[in-house]
Amino acid sequence: MPFLLTIRERNDSWSGRGPVTSTHMARGDADTALLDYVRGNWDAEVGTEQPDDHDTMIREYFDEVLETYEITETA
Repeated sequence: MPFLLTIRERNDSWSGRGPVTSTHMARGDADTALLDYVRGNWDAEVGTEQPDDHDTMIREYFDEVLETYEITETA
């Protein structure tokens, strides 16, 4: 079953952006896309050295920014 990765602003969108979504055939592919998103935005949004551990990096990124994410299995 495919997996849907959704990244959206917390609460009301202050910039008027809709959520960023992508569909992946495997959960691992969705996890990789999430990590790529975090890596690509880390310097601009967080500005510190990126942690080596991927789980820590994702957690710290979403603790810092006004975004949230979810990965859901779709039918």
